[in-house]
Amino acid sequence: MRFIPSTAQLDCTALVREPAGRRDEVLSRLADEAAGLLHRVGFVVFRLGRLRLGVDESRRISLALSERLRDALVAHGAPTRMHLEVDKPQKTYVPEGYTTRTLLPHHDGQHCSYLTPSLLDVPDWNPAWREFGASGYTTTPAHKIYQGIFLSDPGEGLSITTYYDWLGIVKDVLSRRGIGIGPDPVPTMARWIGGNLREALAHQAEHGCPYPSFGAMLGLEEPMWHGLSFHHGEAELAKEDRSRYPAAVPLTQRCVCGGCQGEAARLFCHQTVMATGLTWTDFRAHWEIFAPGDHCDLLFGHNLTMLHGGLAGGPGRVIEPLCLVVDAPSGPEYERWLAASWRRSLPSGR
Repeated sequence: MRFIPSTAQLDCTALVREPAGRRDEVLSRLADEAAGLLHRVGFVVFRLGRLRLGVDESRRISLALSERLRDALVAHGAPTRMHLEVDKPQKTYVPEGYTTRTLLPHHDGQHCSYLTPSLLDVPDWNPAWREFGASGYTTTPAHKIYQGIFLSDPGEGLSITTYYDWLGIVKDVLSRRGIGIGPDPVPTMARWIGGNLREALAHQAEHGCPYPSFGAMLGLEEPMWHGLSFHHGEAELAKEDRSRYPAAVPLTQRCVCGGCQGEAARLFCHQTVMATGLTWTDFRAHWEIFAPGDHCDLLFGHNLTMLHGGLAGGPGRVIEPLCLVVDAPSGPEYERWLAASWRRSLPSGR
């Protein structure tokens, strides 16, 4: 069990301690520090809850921080077309029969927001392959490159956001499969991920999934593991999926580690073993990082180089998405930013 390091938790008390005339300076300083953390570590938490302000004032500060974060990232080389997208508040769905829910690892806006090669590393990559499906998505069609949430109500459960180092996972999977990556691993890793995504796109009519599944991105070939993309661990396998993939039905009854709760979690455990060599329990022990959220905290993660999920969220938990997005993930600025992201850095500024 690992918790988010203290260095990725930003103390925001200067916002109330410093004179009002210096608030802009404090906002800019916090945003600049967060910009570096998003690439070096993959996530950052603005601990606004500790200020004990009201929800409305905390929301105003979160919006201001998000805008300043956008400016700081652009100043360091992120695409100038990136803008803040404020989505509608989202209540927490808890499957029937459970008091809390677990969100399995995913990218937000997964139909079009996932790690792909930069043209600087894989010149024959086509930016059109950065959109997996044009329908069936649950948020907006924008490409989310930084995922943020304002936690307006933590609800009854633990309200923990979980993070997983996607770059580290990909590198580990290649190592376990004996695929050499050389002194500069990025081109090999990027080409491998790109090839897996192209295969998933090429067989989309067969597997029918509008999202690239965890297994598909990690190179599993069976149509079932392309067609089943999981979100809530406690969810039951859908009726249409039982009909389409009858081989999945017995796998819902018991997973490899024997400890997963919920049909989706058990299936994900099987998929994780096949894709990574680790059960879901062992995968969590190796890769999962806990970021507990207090009332009115603001959390941001790198939406392409990190996966995220949720642990023990109750039905009263409410988040307000504040994502930094681009409408078209292409062009020289985007390719430079993406190549730097693969290397856990930002371009060299403007």
